[in-house]
Amino acid sequence: MSRLLRDLIKGYIPRSLVNRLLLFFPQLYKSLRYESQLSEDQIAVLREILGKNIPGNVIECGVYRGGTTVLMARYLETNRIAKKIYALDSFSGFQEDGVNDEIQKGLVPEQGRTAFTSTSVDYVQRKLERLGLRDMITIVPGYFEDTLDTIMDSFCLAFIDCDLEKSAEFCLTTLWGKVVNGGCIVVDDYTNPGYPGAKIACDRFLSKVSYTAKQVRHGFLVIEK
Repeated sequence: MSRLLRDLIKGYIPRSLVNRLLLFFPQLYKSLRYESQLSEDQIAVLREILGKNIPGNVIECGVYRGGTTVLMARYLETNRIAKKIYALDSFSGFQEDGVNDEIQKGLVPEQGRTAFTSTSVDYVQRKLERLGLRDMITIVPGYFEDTLDTIMDSFCLAFIDCDLEKSAEFCLTTLWGKVVNGGCIVVDDYTNPGYPGAKIACDRFLSKVSYTAKQVRHGFLVIEK
């Protein structure tokens, strides 16, 4: 059943129909791991950090269809860990100027122009409502450069999954002062050759700050403050 649904979501039926199907039968989400694009090992890394119950909330930069957001919320809910999750995304793909620049530099594949566009604020909000998670998750639509500075909070976990070098560096720089001591920033695609901008941004950022530890785990870069 899960494999069939994954095949459908990959494009065999229109995305709008998939959305309606999932919202009408929200019990299907679990078999799809709530549409997260992360592996089980990667999700385990995030759960391990959340399980420490360090003070501070959670922020995710790069949400797409909200799958990883939901998995983190479910973990917090199951373990009775009271935290809010801020979920930031344009919900319309990459900013045109930014992605074009990084395509020209060879940091993003050509298909990046239309990547991550099969979503919307309305869809993710309705999904969270159907799953009963709206009170735990605050959706923040818009480009990070326009939204991240407006969030006044502290974080035990900042998960950055924004692919572009410029966006990754902006998120790292802006969030570093908001992560509590002992908390972590986790950056996806650190070892992904298709999006090398994430590694470039991380390495440059880490050369300028002091941190407790760093690890590469299942394609993530985990930075402990």
